Amino acid sequence: MSNIKIENIWERGFEDPDLLKVEKMCREKTSSQTDELIEKYKKLEQSRKGMYICSDLMKLVFPFYADNIENRKKYNLAVSNSAACLANEAFRRELENEEIQRVIFVAGPYGSGKSFFIQSLFEKNKEELEHSIVYEGSITSKAIDGKIDSAIANGKNVDFIILNPTFELSLRNIKERASRIGRDVRKEDAVFVYANIYTSLKRLTEKYKNINIVIYNKNTNIPEDLSVSTSIEDINHGEYEDIVNEYDKIVQSL
Repeated sequence: MSNIKIENIWERGFEDPDLLKVEKMCREKTSSQTDELIEKYKKLEQSRKGMYICSDLMKLVFPFYADNIENRKKYNLAVSNSAACLANEAFRRELENEEIQRVIFVAGPYGSGKSFFIQSLFEKNKEELEHSIVYEGSITSKAIDGKIDSAIANGKNVDFIILNPTFELSLRNIKERASRIGRDVRKEDAVFVYANIYTSLKRLTEKYKNINIVIYNKNTNIPEDLSVSTSIEDINHGEYEDIVNEYDKIVQSL
């Protein structure tokens, strides 16, 4: 298949020369070796032969990033745009697969445990997911609309799973993950997603009347503690400023 055009991979233009160098290298490799990198992704055990598509997991196709925790900490943003473009392309290609009947979008705040949840989903529902794509990504950007439109246009059924942790649980998980694998989240990003996921999902339910939505509410990381609902009011966490203040209080207590 054709390669991703390099001009379609957004360039952040870092001031740090190391970050700039890594970003340039990733963009060039992505635009010249698209097929090879997507095939490499499919061989990752966590990708479930490419049926689970996630831009964060896609970063692991770049060895210097995958093999070194310090590099993950330093170069996460430099790799992210190339990985996102590769994930989008992998998603687009899978939609063309006539055997795929269903697309499940899994979303939630940072630190909600999406990756772990999805791996469990595949383990417990192998037969049900045999002809499905599971896409993990943000719903706070309107880019999600294009993916939903493409899925519908290709005759796929669309489901949404939203993980809804408490903000404290979310921030605890972010902190633990950063110390373990080096992938941290900036305050402004954590707050933005937690504050805007409700209005984003509300917008999507108003625009797409026929998509199924299930919300998993979480107070802990113990699977048995999950409560299931279909009410999007469960993810209404209040005003932006309130969440900013809550962030500061939680971080001070961690």
